Amino acid sequence: MKQPFLLLRTRIFFAMIILVFISFLLIGVSTSFQISESSSYYHELRLERKEAQLQRAFYNLFNEKSISRSRQYLFMTETEDGYKFNQDLKNKISNISKVQNIDFQIYDLDGKIINSTNNEGLIRKIDKEILNELSNDEDFNIVKKNQVGKILNRYSYSYLFDKNSEPIWILNISYFDDDKLNTYEIRSFIINIVQVYILLFILAIIISYFVSSYITNPISELVKKMKQMRLDKVNKKINKNVSSKEMFTLVNSYNNMVDQIDTNVKKLSKNQRDLAWREMAKQVAHEIKNPLTPMKLSIQNFKQRFNPNDPKIQDKIQDFSATLISQIDVLSSISTAFSHYAELPAQKNENIDIISATKLALEIFNDQNISFEANIDFLKVKIDRTNLIRIITNLVKNAIQATENTNSPKISVTVERIRNKAIIEIQDNGIGISKKNAEKIFEPKFTTKSKGMGLGLSIIKNLVTNYNGQISFTSRRGKTVFKIELPIHK
Repeated sequence: MKQPFLLLRTRIFFAMIILVFISFLLIGVSTSFQISESSSYYHELRLERKEAQLQRAFYNLFNEKSISRSRQYLFMTETEDGYKFNQDLKNKISNISKVQNIDFQIYDLDGKIINSTNNEGLIRKIDKEILNELSNDEDFNIVKKNQVGKILNRYSYSYLFDKNSEPIWILNISYFDDDKLNTYEIRSFIINIVQVYILLFILAIIISYFVSSYITNPISELVKKMKQMRLDKVNKKINKNVSSKEMFTLVNSYNNMVDQIDTNVKKLSKNQRDLAWREMAKQVAHEIKNPLTPMKLSIQNFKQRFNPNDPKIQDKIQDFSATLISQIDVLSSISTAFSHYAELPAQKNENIDIISATKLALEIFNDQNISFEANIDFLKVKIDRTNLIRIITNLVKNAIQATENTNSPKISVTVERIRNKAIIEIQDNGIGISKKNAEKIFEPKFTTKSKGMGLGLSIIKNLVTNYNGQISFTSRRGKTVFKIELPIHK
């Protein structure tokens, strides 16, 4: 499983920051849109108010008693440049423009210019499309827009009615959306709100940090405790208060797991102690069994060959006694080691003759199929005599078992000196060791026999190694050789 890049605390922190940032962004966009819409609505209302003011002014003008009802009063003759306006009426219209503080144009119903209070950008004739749209509008009022750069121009067209509600003229008002003041106010507003947003964002970062820490602290504590969890010590529970029901459940589960682990560790320790006792008993039984078997064979053989009239009977009895005493010493060392919970058996460093010790170990077998050969009469090594006898007897016993189904069993034991090492080889012509088993032959509890614990060769290897020696073997069907190398004592 791939490890996540970010911690949960970091994920929560960034999630809160991103959420706050998106919120601020949405508020800013909506605020900007609202300001834009408000500005457009403001200019629209202002144009409507100016138009309404002019409509009322002209309505009052047409209802004055001094104003003739005849159209001749309103304009006299049509010229190439327009209409020749009645001077009195012209003055009154100019006065309306000054009072209302707005410029406007007056057109006849055919769209020809009649009068204008400002000739800048004057349109002398209204398009037919506008005239048709105006005449078809139920309010007799239309507004056209024209974008010039960043400025929006609004053009309002509406009918002016006389006191009989008959349309007389067309009123045109040009209005420019001047947002200079609004732009300044908006800019100031944006600067102020950005400052507030920065302050709020910093505050959000601080709050997010503490909130994420508050949420994830129990998880961090749980992770720390789980990393420190060991089977060989007492594990501590988490006693901190948590912020949520889910975290309470998680922490409570951890504490229950700690109790369960402690209980299982105690049970496991007891089982291990029991297992250790059983293993110790198996080793002791194995070690005791090895010398007892050749001792039994030796006694049986001596009983059969015993002749009280033999002139060398006393020498034979002494040799037989020495052999039995040696095996009894092995049993004694095993029992002593077991009683002191020590390794089997306790090691001693003695300077012994390996030739005589090997002969003594082989005498208890008294088997004609076993031969001994040495290229030297005396060879000293530093080793425990009883341990050396145990090594020889174990290997020879294994060789005897390997040749049980062999027609002509043959076991040879040789001792020789090669440079500064004493070499002991035990060779048999038995069934051999398979390649599959060769890798496991020195492992504890490994055995190919129906009986036995598989401890013999493992113990032998440990004994040889403890005396700075080496043990190896080569095997094929019909020939297996175990080779022991021990340093020579100088």
